[in-house]
Amino acid sequence: MKGFYYILTIYLVSLSPSIAVGQSSELPSAIETLFNAQQFEEIINSATEIKTYSEKNQDSTSAELLYFLGDAYLAMDQIEAGLTIMEEELELRKDLPNSDPLIMADLSYNLSYYLSLLGEANKAIEKINFAISLYEKNLEPEDEIITSSKIELSKILSNAGKEKQAIATLNSLNSPNQNVSFEINKELGNAYLQLGNYSKADLYFNKAYSIGKNLGITSIQYLQASIYLGDLYFLKSKYGQAEESYISATALAKKIGGLESQIDIMKNNLAMLYWRMGIYDEALALISEINFEASSAINEANRLQNKALILFNIGEIDSAKTYSNKALALLEEIPIKKAEFLKNRASTIYAATGDFKQAISDLTEAKKIFQLEKSKSSPEYSKYEFNLGKIYFKTNDAKLARKYLNEAYKIRKKYLVNTHPLYAEATKELAELNWFENNTKEAQAFYEETFDNYFAQIEAYFPALSEQEKANFYTNTLRPTFEEYNSFVINNYKDKPELLSDMYNYQLATKGLIMYATEKARDQIFNSGDSTLIGVYESWIGTKEQIARLYSLTAEEIETDPLNLDSLQQKANTLEKQLSRESAEFSEAYNNKKLVWQDIQKELKEGEAAIEMIRFRKFIPDSSGQFVDKVFYAALLIDKEVKNPKLVLFENGVDLENKYIKNYKNAIKYKVQDKYSYSQYWKPIAAKTSKYNLIYLSPDGIYNQISINSLYNNETQKYVLEEQNIQLLTNTKDLIALRNPDNSKYADAGKSALFGFPNYNKGLDNKDETQQVDASEIANNVSLDRGLRGSLSRYIRGNSLVTALPGTKEEVEKINILYQELTNDAPKVNLANEADELAVKRVNNPKVLHIATHGFFLEDAESEVESADDKYAQNPLLKSGMILAGANSFITSGVDEETGQDGILTAYEAMNLNLNATELVILSACETGLGDLKNGEGVYGLRRAFFVAGADAIIMSLWSVDDAATQELMTEFYKHWLGGKTKQEAFLMAQNFTKDKYKDPFYWGAFVMVGE
Repeated sequence: MKGFYYILTIYLVSLSPSIAVGQSSELPSAIETLFNAQQFEEIINSATEIKTYSEKNQDSTSAELLYFLGDAYLAMDQIEAGLTIMEEELELRKDLPNSDPLIMADLSYNLSYYLSLLGEANKAIEKINFAISLYEKNLEPEDEIITSSKIELSKILSNAGKEKQAIATLNSLNSPNQNVSFEINKELGNAYLQLGNYSKADLYFNKAYSIGKNLGITSIQYLQASIYLGDLYFLKSKYGQAEESYISATALAKKIGGLESQIDIMKNNLAMLYWRMGIYDEALALISEINFEASSAINEANRLQNKALILFNIGEIDSAKTYSNKALALLEEIPIKKAEFLKNRASTIYAATGDFKQAISDLTEAKKIFQLEKSKSSPEYSKYEFNLGKIYFKTNDAKLARKYLNEAYKIRKKYLVNTHPLYAEATKELAELNWFENNTKEAQAFYEETFDNYFAQIEAYFPALSEQEKANFYTNTLRPTFEEYNSFVINNYKDKPELLSDMYNYQLATKGLIMYATEKARDQIFNSGDSTLIGVYESWIGTKEQIARLYSLTAEEIETDPLNLDSLQQKANTLEKQLSRESAEFSEAYNNKKLVWQDIQKELKEGEAAIEMIRFRKFIPDSSGQFVDKVFYAALLIDKEVKNPKLVLFENGVDLENKYIKNYKNAIKYKVQDKYSYSQYWKPIAAKTSKYNLIYLSPDGIYNQISINSLYNNETQKYVLEEQNIQLLTNTKDLIALRNPDNSKYADAGKSALFGFPNYNKGLDNKDETQQVDASEIANNVSLDRGLRGSLSRYIRGNSLVTALPGTKEEVEKINILYQELTNDAPKVNLANEADELAVKRVNNPKVLHIATHGFFLEDAESEVESADDKYAQNPLLKSGMILAGANSFITSGVDEETGQDGILTAYEAMNLNLNATELVILSACETGLGDLKNGEGVYGLRRAFFVAGADAIIMSLWSVDDAATQELMTEFYKHWLGGKTKQEAFLMAQNFTKDKYKDPFYWGAFVMVGE
């Protein structure tokens, strides 16, 4: 079985030597003295003399000397040499008259143990059967040594692929002793597990678990039962429970002590769990920590093969091949393991390198071995059929591909629930095969089965994962098939227009999936009333605050800080997963109501339309079966009347994401008329939407970097702002919440909070002239951290460090006056020193949060010189943020020791704000809408952070903005919104007002509003 090693509880019998009396030679007594003193090297140095003595005398003393020598070799980890001597001892004792049969039995038992560790299963079985026969002849039938020996036999049989023999052996046993009863049930569970009979395995493992618990939660039996249950959960695709079992078992093993090899086994199993979930970095780190070379050939072969699988998935094909070949070299004596490894090598390395002839040869050989050793009626056997089907598909032999894939599908349908990942693996491949053969109806049916399975996986696994793990699992495991399906629809929708409906529905279900899951889980925790759960959440937030502080330090400062960044990250991840597990009872956080596009249609009014933008790579279902270097953008449009969504297809996605976006940004930056962007990004959509009064648009991919209102129509000489009314949504399903607002949550909203004109020199103002810092020297200081502090150099002007924005003071003051004139809500105003990071972090559900200051976004081009260890290059939520009071102190001196703050609010920190009852966040600063684009998940930056924190809507900017124009746009917005207009109406009126004064879109087009 791939990736699993099982702990062997060995009943090693201590052999007590009794040296013969009266020998004339001094050698026996000298060797015995060395043995008792544990001077094993000296005994090994006397090996020649011992062998000479034994060959000459052939007596019981010779046998004892061989025992001393064999044990010395074992003590020095020279197992093969030790086994050779033990074999000689056993054969000698067999020939001696009146030899003690129990000593021979013990010796043969121990030989079987070491032979099984070396993978010599048949020899191990022969030795232990000989031991059992001697025990049965010379001990009472009820003696537990006989029972324990038969249990050991069952372990060796199971590991050799002879599970049915193991089960027969175990079923013949019975014992009132709880320890022995535990072993019987555990090994029965193991045998059924390896046969693929998960229900029987579950039955016996739970019996063993109950016995282990009775023996004590710090007992080795309880530990072993936890590990086996983890394996069972893994194979039943209950990944959250599997991870919890492995982690708790590891903690128990460390507490018991002396179980390093068992801890390594659990690390291996946990690594393969992460591999299965697509969390490859963690999997590779864990598998690289362990080594079984000195202790178990089987375990080491498994580890090597597992590492090969992980390396294959991260694209290191040559290294994967090396490890796979090393693993196979260790398994010649274990046919069933050899079959599994041949299968893995064929289906990964040879398939990837195009050596299909060798792949088919390996798979055919492996399948024959499996058929001889095990039953064809098992999920494990289906893997051989499935991989043969895949390889034949790659050779364009559709007939044989269908034969083997259908067989795999039938087996999995019979023996696995339809929510198991292996079931979806088969349906996905059959969908591709039917698409390839133009069987559109059958392909669609198999895609539907696949996606039903995927959504069941999401519901099952998301509650046990951190946000990053959710992203890895979805992106690596599920998302590519949704992308592939979009190509299938585009290829066939003209004949079957209803496919566009399914395409829209799947986009509704998956767009922003991780963000919505994180946001909902957070809401459920706050609304639970569970003080313990909320306490864990607050502990998690506190840990993330400590991480954020360390991120602000230079490498040198991190080295001297008492807190360890890696340890804090691990703690934060553990707490987040604990929150996920303990809040999983709030099922609505992950079990979304299944919406269809007609639900959105019902919310549309006459003259309104909704558009889902979908970005996907082109997939071709031929022998290559892979994505090609072509990107499509599909705009799916619905209105009140359509029977199926209408399609506007952009087939030049690569150009949209490269050539034309550069043109768009340059036109904005240099304030020149843009002749191309409208025709490339919007004109085909405008041709189908000009009749609508309002368009709800959910952008994807590069459309998140464009302010649609700023696009210029050369034919009409008008901007989109003047021709169409567009409202942005993260997902068009948000229209349902927009039409049916939950105003009750605003009952908890506090006063609006306005921040502006931060005193960036806070903390520096009191320095005398001898302490003043030359800003240009700071900017060029090579020891300055390249991540965040270095990036702020672009805001440094002369010797003023980050420069003040007086327009933001006027902006906040004017907004405050509007509040007083038009509402009864007097906002909390934070200017100058009060506009600092700590004050922002302390806001508690303000109705409106308005922050006017500098913003920043570190584009990838700015990070090319970063080292692989640069945390800013690795975490997109650290690449964007807002600059607040005290930032210049941070740039010159580092984090404020008194407050622990740096004057920079990153998106990573903003995500932790308490905005559950906040109606609107306005980020009146540069580039606050930018971030890393994650197709299907939107923008990883401040936008995502504030939505996760709870905000309903956000106004943000896509480029560096003008201070004066921004101040006017914002005050105009508040004048209309507080005066009774909707947010969308007020925003458009403010943009039009600003455009009338500042003609170029650089001044009025930067800001966009997204949300309800």
